[in-house]
Amino acid sequence: MTRRAPSRRQVLLGGVAIAAASSLVRPARAASTYALNPFEVAGGVWMIEGAQESLDAANGGAICNIVLLETDAGAVIVDTGSTARFGAALRAFADQRLGGVAAVFNTHHHPDHWLGNQAFTDRPIKALADSKAAAEANGADYATALYAILGNWMTGTAPHPPAQAVAPGPVVIGGRALRLIGEAGHTGADLAILDEETGTLVAGDLLFLDRAPSLPDADIAAWKRALERLADLNPAGVVPGHGPLDRTGAALAQTRAYLEGFDDRMKRAVTRGLSPMEAILAGPMPEFAAMGANPEEYHRSVVQRWTEYESEALPVVGGA
Repeated sequence: MTRRAPSRRQVLLGGVAIAAASSLVRPARAASTYALNPFEVAGGVWMIEGAQESLDAANGGAICNIVLLETDAGAVIVDTGSTARFGAALRAFADQRLGGVAAVFNTHHHPDHWLGNQAFTDRPIKALADSKAAAEANGADYATALYAILGNWMTGTAPHPPAQAVAPGPVVIGGRALRLIGEAGHTGADLAILDEETGTLVAGDLLFLDRAPSLPDADIAAWKRALERLADLNPAGVVPGHGPLDRTGAALAQTRAYLEGFDDRMKRAVTRGLSPMEAILAGPMPEFAAMGANPEEYHRSVVQRWTEYESEALPVVGGA
């Protein structure tokens, strides 16, 4: 399928959790504080598990998984959450328990993974070059959209895109050896990180578990190829971008099955002449209907991806 640069409207509708069937802006309310619950999943690898939901004022935008890797120079933090307030809570934990912060990595440009960067602007904030560029281009629009959804949780939040571009390959930070893995599919640039000491793979949103994948920038064919390469790593454990820690391979199998199921559903819908609303009203694929963030993510994905499938199945006469 031919992919185009997203318009501002597509960014606002696609890059954040605004579902076609639940797009009402939630009222602002008095913001509370984030109660982080970090737990160690492997030697020196800490995980903060996000809610398996869409962005909502009820969860304060704390929906993505965060990983902190202990090093002799402080923590390496992978992703920083949706708000400045969340980033500050994350920074406080790292400062108090892990000896400070050595560096921050953002796995990709979706705002639930990096708008918390504001708490780390005195530290190196790194991402793949294309992720850095996408965050710079879309950060203001993402912040606008999240203010509308999260209300007071976003107070004081301003976009601080990653400042340093990194290339895939080995890197050692504070004595801890990491392998930076550059992939694509969930977005145009997806960073995964393998902790060489424990064999833990921090997968970003290349992997979901028990939570419906979000597809605003997806290239499903490329994503499936990336999954094959991640499988070849044979990690001892996986921290998906959303969902619980996985030591069984379930996240990879489930993400692949969801992508294939959605792809098949959309192809059949457009070739049968259904409208997008009919596809939405059909609801998620039954085997995935009980996942977290469904049916909202399914609805949103139909809206985001429908034109591509329709153009593929029904090319314009004359090739215009």
